[in-house]
Amino acid sequence: MIQMFWKLILTLFLTGALAVVQNEPLPSLRMQQRIQSEWVHTRTNDIIPALLTQHNVDMWILSMREYNEDPVFWGLVTRATTFAARRRTVFVFSNKGGEFRQWRFIDNTDQVWADLVKVLYEVDPLTIAVDIDAAGNNFADGLHAGESERLLKSLPWAYWIRIQRVPLLATQFLATRPGGMLDMYKRIMGTAHAIIREGFSGSVITPGTTTTEDLQWWFRDRIQSLNMTTWFHPSVDVQRFDPISGKVVAFADEDVIIEKGDLIWTDFGVTFMGLNTDTQHNGYVLRDGETEAPEGLLNGLTRHSNLMQDILMREINTTLTGNEVLKIARAEMTALNINGTIYCHPIGDYGHAAGSLIGMTNLQDGVPVLGDIPIFPHMWFSIELQANVPVPEWNAQQVNFRQEEDMYLDADGVPRWVVGRQSELHLVGAAGQIEQHVKVQEAGKQVGAAQIVFQE
Repeated sequence: MIQMFWKLILTLFLTGALAVVQNEPLPSLRMQQRIQSEWVHTRTNDIIPALLTQHNVDMWILSMREYNEDPVFWGLVTRATTFAARRRTVFVFSNKGGEFRQWRFIDNTDQVWADLVKVLYEVDPLTIAVDIDAAGNNFADGLHAGESERLLKSLPWAYWIRIQRVPLLATQFLATRPGGMLDMYKRIMGTAHAIIREGFSGSVITPGTTTTEDLQWWFRDRIQSLNMTTWFHPSVDVQRFDPISGKVVAFADEDVIIEKGDLIWTDFGVTFMGLNTDTQHNGYVLRDGETEAPEGLLNGLTRHSNLMQDILMREINTTLTGNEVLKIARAEMTALNINGTIYCHPIGDYGHAAGSLIGMTNLQDGVPVLGDIPIFPHMWFSIELQANVPVPEWNAQQVNFRQEEDMYLDADGVPRWVVGRQSELHLVGAAGQIEQHVKVQEAGKQVGAAQIVFQE
């Protein structure tokens, strides 16, 4: 059903002929609610019972107040119609004896606790999980201090002593993708790639005039024009070779004019229907007379950062933890004489989502707590990394190649890119670039993109 509302915005430009990509309107808010309801139904009726059984939990209690939600909350509601928990909201899931039942209480009086105790006496669970974790897993620590005190005071002592901390329960719930969600995510990711391709083109960048901050805000406006949002402000950096000093100058976190001969980079993500993307791509601004980037720059991408991606995509599997994948990948990098850093993270309901971390920028020997979480089936990851490579054309100076692409584990546990990965530099000023912006048009109550034109 989703396919009727949104076709993939990006296709490969394989020939020199004029190619037009037509995009259907985004799902209306009403249709988004229907799609999200299917996801919530799968999560509450299929995923939760299976996880309760897997973790030997009879009952799972989640208690929260308005604007102070447990991270799990957003996996239990449709974001198209729900903007916060109401008053005090208590979710109860029980699977004692294989009989799955669920309750939700919303109240601003002590009646909510009376209702909860009634359920406890009725089910008589032997194990009760709550989301408390002091070890460092933020997604398993959603029962806030004051709420925890109030909950414990309301429970009969016989049930208070049955409470357990099961951090992998909340973590695995959020990390497990319901069926059907990937189809929508591929379309969102395709749009993210298309926006970057458009931004890293002569239709947006005028060398000698456009600044990195101009491009950042163009990205923000572009996202908004498509009725999407983002979970972080885009970054745009420049690396530039100075022939006088023979050095590479890096401009990060500052507003600088983009010039011909620059290597440009962006960290960019979009948010739609509660799903988040995270992408880092690189581009090159052609000098007069150039039709390609210097070979050393392309090799830095294809023979170093792309190769690091290949290593990770080969090694990520559900028999390992993030730290184990990191150790294996780092050893392979050493054997191949690759100088780089790995810092991959789960993605989905959150930009930096629940699950195992594979390195961090400052933790290349392993990540405490979060790196020891198993890699779960059906997870999505952002494969994020950087390679430091000497570029011959730039006086053999070291250049930083940062890449990030989103992937998923398929039904067989095989890692796959959501919509592919960057293996060529975006060339600003090249033939075959996007020369016409995606136009946003009104279509009844729906808003969608009209077309992207690739010109010869």
